[in-house]
Amino acid sequence: METLEQAADRIAGKAAGPDTPGFALLLAKDGEVLLRKGYGMADLERGRPVTPEDNFVIASNTKQFTCMAVLMLRDRGLLDLDEPIERFFPDFPDYRKAVTVRMLMAHTSGIREYFEEGFRENEEALRTADTARLLEIARGFGPQLDFEPDTRWSYCNTAYVMLGDIVRQLSGLPFGQFLEREIFAPLGMTRTVAPDYMDQTDPRQATGYVEPNDRPGVYVPQPYDMLLVGYADGNISSNVDDLLKWHHYLYESSSEALVKRSTVEELFVSHVLKDGTPTHYGMGLFLGDIEGKSKHYSGHEEIWHTGGTMGFISRVSRFPRDGVTAAMLTNWEGQGLVRDEVFFPILDELFQRI
Repeated sequence: METLEQAADRIAGKAAGPDTPGFALLLAKDGEVLLRKGYGMADLERGRPVTPEDNFVIASNTKQFTCMAVLMLRDRGLLDLDEPIERFFPDFPDYRKAVTVRMLMAHTSGIREYFEEGFRENEEALRTADTARLLEIARGFGPQLDFEPDTRWSYCNTAYVMLGDIVRQLSGLPFGQFLEREIFAPLGMTRTVAPDYMDQTDPRQATGYVEPNDRPGVYVPQPYDMLLVGYADGNISSNVDDLLKWHHYLYESSSEALVKRSTVEELFVSHVLKDGTPTHYGMGLFLGDIEGKSKHYSGHEEIWHTGGTMGFISRVSRFPRDGVTAAMLTNWEGQGLVRDEVFFPILDELFQRI
């Protein structure tokens, strides 16, 4: 029988090689690393292969860290999750009186998505906008919400940009600096950074590539601008080793280095809409079996998130009953969809062996 590494090499080899972008992959069980490897190229122009040490933009996997930052400030008595956002955004439309901090975290605010609302008109501005400018753009979407708060679930990056600014207002630190000082440093996540603007660069970061739908096999390096860097909705650059440290703190540790353990547990509680419907989304984390993939993992509880930005896609999963962490970070966005073509089959191989 193949070893896990041999099976992973076989599966990954069909998707990534010396002429394609690639990904770093880590699988661990009960804290023991079972597979830690890089595939494909971190920099095609310079011929540098991916290694597990490389950093990748994890995009929306940032959201769980954003929620942790908010919970830390809540535990310090600086805000209430159920207070309206009016205190923090007094010049926003009247919905500021109805939308709460918790709704921003749960994607149930009804606030419009900046990647959709007027994106074409604002694309050039978004390439260089700092958080303050992006909030101006969001305020300009007008008073109309997409739906009454807490009556629907709808993914909203705008809400997380707002949460990042709440962290800034209450801590006196830029959002990224707060994460680095208050979360990454205490957990020993020495390779993880959260740039607040594109004048901050990470020399350890792989180059992000897009494979256009109409040009398969062509890999276009992406410019380092705010559409790539992101805000509190997705600005973290990390590697698989540091994400394993994060999972150790969340799922395997009794440490209260950041917050009480009861506060950590709040991340994993599904938000419930006004009509009593659970959303299966906690605080920056999806809860439950893999959507559309239950035939693979029926009975395996999963806490997970994906992330996607210009040239980077990530998936980070925890199977708490199995004690399994799986992290896949790619510098490849486009037709290949290597995240799904590789991640799920390799997990199949893992679950056959444990």
